[in-house]
Amino acid sequence: MALFTGTNLIELDSAESTNNYALNLLREKQPFEGTVVRTFRQTLGRGQRQKHWESADFSNLTFSTIYYPVFLSVSRQFQLSKAIALGVADFLKSIVQAENVKIKWPNDIYIDDKKIAGILIENAVSGNKISSAVIGIGLNVNQTTFSQEIPNPVSLKMIAGNDLDLESCFQRLCISLEVRYMQLKGGKDNVINEQYHNSLFGLNEEREFLIDNKKTIAEIVGVDDLGKLNLKENGTVTAYDLHHIVFRI
Repeated sequence: MALFTGTNLIELDSAESTNNYALNLLREKQPFEGTVVRTFRQTLGRGQRQKHWESADFSNLTFSTIYYPVFLSVSRQFQLSKAIALGVADFLKSIVQAENVKIKWPNDIYIDDKKIAGILIENAVSGNKISSAVIGIGLNVNQTTFSQEIPNPVSLKMIAGNDLDLESCFQRLCISLEVRYMQLKGGKDNVINEQYHNSLFGLNEEREFLIDNKKTIAEIVGVDDLGKLNLKENGTVTAYDLHHIVFRI
């Protein structure tokens, strides 16, 4: 078991969004760091860009973790995103071939060209520091049928060919998240930066993007300290944030 991540577990019969529940909990009190809000029936899960996260009942992992990364300044908040994405990737690499697990900027997790997990981090700021973070994770485990509106989903069962035990997956994932969180807290930014860079989906490849609604082919060369995606176009490297770019798969 993890030392503190998931040891205080709030289990909900159903929930619209575990992130919403955790955010409301933070408004009422300060729960122990590592508190996890989990449900196996999430009806309105949220992803990046206000997208909906689909999850079949009792088939996947949908939960939110509360951390207090007060050691992080606002300018370094993307380091938390990197660490959490690496934690999810670490867990997946214990089940599938490691080289197939990639992080699609900013923090979706892919196996080959298919999405297996999504992460939504919502930070609260006090002064120049991150006072709290609610980290929502949706991981496709045993679901095999998805809505046609989801273009490229995959689950662990679809890869492994058999059902996986959800509780065992949850406990192992909590350990992986905690290891990376403590690595971040310990100031191991160089390790996190290097491993996140090397795990980037499409690194050093030309990929299709919509940049300010214009179709563009550009080479992914990395991510800067502020979490912007660096793309090379006609020999020039430009940094883009989520508001101006859409990654097309």
